[in-house]
Amino acid sequence: MPNDDTRKTLKTTTMSMKILKLLSEADGARVAEIAEQMDAPTSTIHGHLATLEAEQFVFKRGGIYFLGSELLRLGSKVRTRREEFIQAREFTKKLFDEIGFRSIFVIEMAGRAVFIHTASGSKMRWTHENLGNRLYLHNTAVGKAILAEHPSPRVEQILDKWGMPQETERTITDREKLFSELEEARENGYAVNHGENIKGLHAIGAAATERSGNIIGAFSVTGPKNSFTGEEREREIAESVLEIVDEYELEILLA
Repeated sequence: MPNDDTRKTLKTTTMSMKILKLLSEADGARVAEIAEQMDAPTSTIHGHLATLEAEQFVFKRGGIYFLGSELLRLGSKVRTRREEFIQAREFTKKLFDEIGFRSIFVIEMAGRAVFIHTASGSKMRWTHENLGNRLYLHNTAVGKAILAEHPSPRVEQILDKWGMPQETERTITDREKLFSELEEARENGYAVNHGENIKGLHAIGAAATERSGNIIGAFSVTGPKNSFTGEEREREIAESVLEIVDEYELEILLA
């Protein structure tokens, strides 16, 4: 059993992490605003912010706290901790250049998909695609592509942990239906998302694996519904995605 000091330390760390998440969602906030949203004394929040500021996890401008540069440094460490992640940046851009749709590369962390690279050319960046943002696996193309590579017990474990939240009217919330889609994804080599996490957006995703079968991550392209209309068009896009993912896997194999 953990002692009282351990429990207190964990509680303190949890509050600091909640403050960072709140600042991320609000894109900056004052001490009083944070305290109100977290239902905590301003003195407590100020103490956490002072500690985070000293370590450059946050910075203050005109009385408003923002996320700091140390988080950017740590995020960059994630993207470069494996050679496969570094090379994935080139192939994410290649997906966009050759197919013309917004492209992403994600990795799985604790049963969620985490953005590592995105490519959208001169198009405005979507906020949900920011580095480090997380997606559910059950209602995204990259997520289903990753789940399709897992054995059923692991898929069940992930669903038990995160559930199957309904984000649009098209979100799959039935496990039996999801497992049916995963079987289809295994057969086709790719997974699809028909407006299941963001209304009106369709995506095609494919997992990238090592020769051993271990999952490196997953790539996908995303665009408006009318760009993916029809099985023939969808298959055409999917084949282009698979070709580039195959090229990426070969590059990793020969590196």
